[in-house]
Amino acid sequence: MSVKTAGSKAYSLLMFAVVSILAGVLTAGLGVPFAALAAGVTRAGAAALRDVPADLSVPEQHEASKMYLADGSVLATFFDENRQYVTLDQISPEMQAAQIGIEDHRFYEHGAVDIQSIVRAALGNAAGGGISGGGSTLTQQYVKQVRLQMCNGDTACVEEAQAPNMNRKILEMRYAIALENSLSKDEILERYLNIAYYGDGAYGVQAAARHYFNIDAADLDVAQAAMLAGIVQNPGQSDPVNNPDAAVARRQAVLDAQVRYQGMSQETADEAAAAGFDASQVQTIGSGCQGTRYPFICDYASRVLTSDQMSVFGDDEDARRDVLNRAGLEITLSINPTIQDAAQSTISAVVGPEDAVIAVADTVENSTGRILAMAQSRPTMGEGAGETAWNYSVNYAMGGADGYLFGSTFKTWTAAAAIQQGHFPDSTYYNVQKTQNWQGQWFRGCGDDKFQLGDSYSTTNAVSGQDKGNFNMVTGMMWSVNNYWVSLERDVGVCQAVDMAKRAGVEISQPVEGEATLDDYDYIPSFTLGAAKVTPLSMAVGYGTFGNRGTRCNPIIIDSLYDRNGVEIPAPSADCQQTIDPSVADGVNYVLNKTHTSGLSSSTNIPNGIDQASKTGTSDNSASSSAFVGYTPDISTSVVVAGDNMSPAWQALPEQSRDVTHIPLTPLGGGTFHANGRNDAGGLWRPIMQVAMEGMPQSKFNAWAAPTGR
Repeated sequence: MSVKTAGSKAYSLLMFAVVSILAGVLTAGLGVPFAALAAGVTRAGAAALRDVPADLSVPEQHEASKMYLADGSVLATFFDENRQYVTLDQISPEMQAAQIGIEDHRFYEHGAVDIQSIVRAALGNAAGGGISGGGSTLTQQYVKQVRLQMCNGDTACVEEAQAPNMNRKILEMRYAIALENSLSKDEILERYLNIAYYGDGAYGVQAAARHYFNIDAADLDVAQAAMLAGIVQNPGQSDPVNNPDAAVARRQAVLDAQVRYQGMSQETADEAAAAGFDASQVQTIGSGCQGTRYPFICDYASRVLTSDQMSVFGDDEDARRDVLNRAGLEITLSINPTIQDAAQSTISAVVGPEDAVIAVADTVENSTGRILAMAQSRPTMGEGAGETAWNYSVNYAMGGADGYLFGSTFKTWTAAAAIQQGHFPDSTYYNVQKTQNWQGQWFRGCGDDKFQLGDSYSTTNAVSGQDKGNFNMVTGMMWSVNNYWVSLERDVGVCQAVDMAKRAGVEISQPVEGEATLDDYDYIPSFTLGAAKVTPLSMAVGYGTFGNRGTRCNPIIIDSLYDRNGVEIPAPSADCQQTIDPSVADGVNYVLNKTHTSGLSSSTNIPNGIDQASKTGTSDNSASSSAFVGYTPDISTSVVVAGDNMSPAWQALPEQSRDVTHIPLTPLGGGTFHANGRNDAGGLWRPIMQVAMEGMPQSKFNAWAAPTGR
């Protein structure tokens, strides 16, 4: 807000006279020699007037930002100063009276500067031999608090704003007079009650009421109001949590002032003085994500808010974090607590936080990119046993780790590339052996390029009874026939399969400049079998792109964003774009739906009338993993269970024994994933999607039909 001061020359001269006279009174009380007095007053008055601009700029008060889940429940609060600004009609009359009674009982009777109080303070300062304070009106105290806020923690600035000297006093008087020339007494009182510090981390009367009494400022009674009002003079030494005796003494001082100056009856004061302080009602609110219900979701959202995606908040991360901590933002996330809790409970029922493996699940809405759930087997943020600092769903730049191998789920990218080139699901056959060595064979590269594989590279089909013979794209996917997919990839191109993965939205876990990217796999035949470590979130997005008929929506977690005044701020967009031809997506959906209902995924099918499609994936090397990605036309969920390469228990296993489906798991009483009827990560996918699909329409995939004339 901007407080406009009178600009006339007459007003300026009058102002100078007032502050000079008042400064003279203060200084005279110290017995300063006349010459020094005259010079000091003149210099101080001139400096004060020179330093104050014609328009006094008073910034908005720092206010906590709140982050909500999709159901409206609060997930986290962010603040430098825990404050929630409330209007005067939201503050009880008892609180207003108590603060005025102890700080400035003649507030509504005098102007910005109270000459009576200054004279009284001057006499007291003279007796004490220095300028120790006193005599400041509530308006002047508000000015001081504003100046402190404008320091933004700068030590030199804070010292200057609190310096016990005449320059500071005169400057505060000048500002106070300017304020009262434009603001009403009620407006100043409102601002004061919101900016004042009430100790123990509570800034402003609403935060204080919530912290100490678990009520709103509107509901403060006489005793509570008196206790809060008494804290302000020395908040570090008189709050009832840390200094209960001092708090009671200060409350008594407030009540005595109200009896003396405001006509409060002694009976009312005595009753308030007898009230106890109920420490069980104290509410402590931490700033940030640690300790919240979903700390990694919170952390991911806060990283988005401080990233380059939100340049409207500032030019760098520090500036954007200042906005998050001070601007009173209202942030609503896309996370659905029902789906999130289902995902978390499903994972936690199988994989424990201290187990040698990690489980991760992510659910997104295909047509919007909204993240509905983001769960992991180590849900607690910290450094203790079973805790972590990593969000295993996302890439390194957003707080993630190394990523995971999703195995044969990558065959989908080769299928899409093949259909794009006119190799259709029911008519594209290869006759394959159980084990084949691809050394010396020519593979299609990028464009018209070809490359011959010089190294020995053997692949084996894993499903007994379906490990050799003639397969087309549908049966090859149903039974995950490795040699079918390497054959198809050889002809359509590794580069083209990689391109489809990128188009769908898949991202490598550490896309740091100079490090690996998906493009690095353009000439690596094992790509179709899942050679790249990618993020679980991006795999949900990638498969969801097919469910959305080739329109990719980037994952977003912020549904809405408003400033303290209720003005909407644009949140990062999903930037939905048609990146894959709809007919290609229809073909992929046809293949993966058959896999889900009649192939290796059939045990995960949910008979609810909603079309579903999926693919399993495994990795059998030292980075052993079991993955599953499945989707409907509306939502997509990826799940991966993988060995923790940082776990001593995992590292101690011989490489040939690192199979996540046979690792003892704590929630299963030492039993294994495989022994409990969960042959792959699909056993986790099914219960998550059952909850996620509740109440959803019975959506169907578009029927696949091979284009004519091709």
